[in-house]
Amino acid sequence: MDFFEHQEVARKKTRLLVFYFLMAVILIVAALNFIGFMLIKSQTSPDNPFSISDWFQHSWFYAVTLGTLLLILLGSLFRWLQLSAGGKAVASMVKAREILPDTNDLLERRLLNVVEEMSIASGTSVPTVYVMDEEETINAFVAGLEASDTVLVVTKGALENLTRQELQGVVAHEYSHIFNSDMRINVRLIAILAGILLLGQAGYFVMRYIRYGNIRSSKESGGAVVAVFVIGISLFIIGYIGLFFGRLIKAAISRQREYLADASAVQYARDNEGLAGAFIKIKQQGSLLKNSHAEETSHMCISEPIKLNLNSLASHPPIEKRLTAIMPGWRNLAQQIEEQQLRKMAEQQEQADIELEEEQPQGTDFGFGAIIDTIGQPTTLHQHAAGALLLGLPEIIRQAAHSQHASYKATHLVLALLLSDDHQVSESVLNLIAEKTSQQEADQVLELAQHINNDQRHLRLTILDISIPSLRRLGAKERKEFLSLLREAIHLDSHISEFEYVLYAILQKNLSDTKQPPSNSIKSFNGVANDIQVILSATVHSTGQSDEEKTKLYSKLVQPFVKEPQELLEKTFDAESFHQSLKRLNQLTPMLKKPLIQALEDAVTHDGKVNPREIELLRAIAECLNCPIPPVLEQAQEKLVKDS
Repeated sequence: MDFFEHQEVARKKTRLLVFYFLMAVILIVAALNFIGFMLIKSQTSPDNPFSISDWFQHSWFYAVTLGTLLLILLGSLFRWLQLSAGGKAVASMVKAREILPDTNDLLERRLLNVVEEMSIASGTSVPTVYVMDEEETINAFVAGLEASDTVLVVTKGALENLTRQELQGVVAHEYSHIFNSDMRINVRLIAILAGILLLGQAGYFVMRYIRYGNIRSSKESGGAVVAVFVIGISLFIIGYIGLFFGRLIKAAISRQREYLADASAVQYARDNEGLAGAFIKIKQQGSLLKNSHAEETSHMCISEPIKLNLNSLASHPPIEKRLTAIMPGWRNLAQQIEEQQLRKMAEQQEQADIELEEEQPQGTDFGFGAIIDTIGQPTTLHQHAAGALLLGLPEIIRQAAHSQHASYKATHLVLALLLSDDHQVSESVLNLIAEKTSQQEADQVLELAQHINNDQRHLRLTILDISIPSLRRLGAKERKEFLSLLREAIHLDSHISEFEYVLYAILQKNLSDTKQPPSNSIKSFNGVANDIQVILSATVHSTGQSDEEKTKLYSKLVQPFVKEPQELLEKTFDAESFHQSLKRLNQLTPMLKKPLIQALEDAVTHDGKVNPREIELLRAIAECLNCPIPPVLEQAQEKLVKDS
């Protein structure tokens, strides 16, 4: 099963989630109605028997039904509004602390290095990383509605007790949930189940009110108090029914996904010892969380964070079964881990980073490979490529990417990337930066741009990737001012080049506060033929071949998508038309996106070489279509067209 098939399965799982939720609601409403029926029946005389048909006509039937539905709806809606900010809202809910990009803590720096490598290796945006300082056990999860709000949360225990190799296994596991769209379903599941669980909380509140609300029993009010008490305890009991169904839903949706994520993590790293070692330590040290929201987030974690009496309701398979699936001889590894004397974590991290730099392969032949097969499925090859890219960055660039407040900042670095584009008039941009900020900041941008221009153009997308976490930490006003300055700089010459569009499109997607998940409502290419013409034409023009070759290539590639022949559009890049077409194409179902990405891949690899212009445009298209592309082509283009 490839990336696009996993995306399609994720869509079906969403529908399954809705089905299970409706079944739970129906059963809860039925249970409450049964209690209401029995309560009224017990108060009727033998001479006036009360039947089921009488209940359905009674006003209490409508009150119970509508009241229950309203309570569930309000509970889910309230939680959904709380989590509308996506991953950051979930991280805040569990009281996790953000790890700053410029942290000096060795363990935190090691984790950020692992996350950056995995992001660049897979072609995804670098998520914001958090740590749960109060949790000593080993656990982790990802959350988010889209790329701009994705977070990776780990416990303090994971940070301190896992080796670098084991941490890589855990991060790779969590990235599988990102690729397969699990994290969006997970956040929705929190909101949906909140309404069901609210019934138990409402019953608890009613019972406390009866106990502490100074209600006095009398001939007039005694019956009412009893009725309220029965309703309260019924809600409390049915709340546990809701909890049961909530766990059942999570178990039905999550269990198989965990096996898939384990297998994917091993595939990405070509190493089963890292994840197996992490699981062995989880088995030894535990993964239970003290956090009050552990129940709500249990389906998101890498291992079960709550204690369950019934294993059949667990959202995760048993650790032993997961270990056996990825490493049949795991008990030998467990024995080795038990026998090893753990070094101090700070020394281990420092040594691991030194070894990484010393062992980084030089001059590796990365080759083209098939892009379509690597989307959502990065391998060791991509991790080596990512490591090589990061090591190729000058120290001044690395420091700027991780900083908001130093002399050289992430905002300066993005503006420097803009200056590195051949189509931009540098003096005009520098004057604008000096006018909007200061001459000192303009000079700092120029210095960074000179480092990028100094044989570093092939690293532009890598630089942008590692800058995004720092840019996400800008305040709303700062972010607005920065994007406004960037837009104004881009429009200075009255023309938007491909790289300018790439730069702004990736930033806009990752920094936008507007959450608009794709609807995947377009189920055929009929009606988007013009949009395919726009995207495919721009990609073919980026190849730099002769007009005759481009026309021939376009005619071949567009044929499967259109009923009538279409001509290659003019060479001039129309950023607005291009962007609007991408927005519509993002509504294609995953299995329709696959042949489109395949056609774009065929376009850029047709002549056996790829230049920065091609890979940057392809990366922007894939980013907007939520199909992350690993960096293999970026490595190939460095080797084949280094002086392009």
